[in-house]
Amino acid sequence: MTNADWVLLFRRIPETDHSRVVITLITGVDLYIDAFYRLEDGFVVLKGRFGGSTDEGRGFFVPYDEILCIRIDRVVKEEEIQEYFPESPTAARKSGSLETPIIPPSERPTPTVPTDPAAASKLLLERIRAVRATSATKFPTHQG
Repeated sequence: MTNADWVLLFRRIPETDHSRVVITLITGVDLYIDAFYRLEDGFVVLKGRFGGSTDEGRGFFVPYDEILCIRIDRVVKEEEIQEYFPESPTAARKSGSLETPIIPPSERPTPTVPTDPAAASKLLLERIRAVRATSATKFPTHQG
C-alpha cells in the first residue's frame, strides 16, 4: 500500500473506533491505539501502547512503510465494513482499484465434510495415505 492508501484507510475508520485500532508492524509488534493525532505524508502520529505492555499513553511516530496491517479489536458487522466503503464494489472495480472480483457468500464453493466422526476419520486417513503414497515415490526414505 502507498502512504496515501494508509491515510485514506485511517480516515475511513470512525473516531469512535480509534481506541480499538491495533496496528501490526512488519516486525510483528502490535501497537494498541488510544488516539490518532496527525496523518502526515510519510508517517502517522498517535498515542497508544505496545501489545503486551501496560505503559499507556506513549507517543508514536509510525512510518506508513512499517505498517503490515491494521485491525479493529472488536466484532465488526458486515454492514459496518460497508459503511467504511460507501462506493459499491462494482464501481470500484470499474475504476480499476480492485483487481479480483468479490464473490458473494452464496456463490462460494463449500467443501463437503462428513458430519459423522467415523466417516470424517476414514476420509482423513484416506487422504493421509494418498499423500504418503505419492510422496514416497518422490522422496524415497533412507534405510541403512
